[in-house]
Amino acid sequence: MEVAGIKRNSVTYAVSITGCSRCGEPERGLEMFEQMLERGVEPDVVVYNAAISCCVQLRDSERAKTLLREMRINGLAPTVVSYGTVIAACEKSGDWEAALSLLNEMLKQRKVRPNAIVYSSAISACGSAGEWRRALDLLDEMISLGISPNTITYNAAIQACERSGVWREAVRLFESMGAAGVERDAISYNCVVRACERGGQFELAYDYMRASSAYATAKGYADDFGEAEGYTAADE
Repeated sequence: MEVAGIKRNSVTYAVSITGCSRCGEPERGLEMFEQMLERGVEPDVVVYNAAISCCVQLRDSERAKTLLREMRINGLAPTVVSYGTVIAACEKSGDWEAALSLLNEMLKQRKVRPNAIVYSSAISACGSAGEWRRALDLLDEMISLGISPNTITYNAAIQACERSGVWREAVRLFESMGAAGVERDAISYNCVVRACERGGQFELAYDYMRASSAYATAKGYADDFGEAEGYTAADE
């Protein structure tokens, strides 16, 4: 296929597949990936990563894992982006065990080191499955490895606790964000408020709601603050 006299190659396919993913047409992106293979154009790591991103939108962790295997078969070395994107697909599809397996695979390799984004996705995957203890273990693990958790990471951990009804842990994590110098955002406040409400700690929930209002006023978006909801790390 040629466009304006330019023959398709791995670069043009990567751009096209990424464009499909960003425009909300992941199925079309995967169709282009298959077209690329049929036309004998060899995909590189960037193309595979773009195709895996389409799987994230489709919540298709099996296809994402298959693409990761194909990369290795074709002699390509998966990058942190490759692993992170597959873990994000596992998070979206609720495949938390596969997310942890991939993370452990990364840790066994010295060439590919997980980062805060990867850990955030894995924590969120565990939280969505009700595995809040595993989520907190991952938070401790990344800190022990010298990987600094960010706002998204803490939010994923707090949300894991909120979903499982362990309000004390949610509060502990929320408070530890300040001690660690990690900025709280609207999601942080909303998650800890919901955790306290679910735990029957209504006075504490009210205190955090008041604090959230002060925070929102300081940030200048008080009108929109109450609209913030929970999220998954892959949404970032």
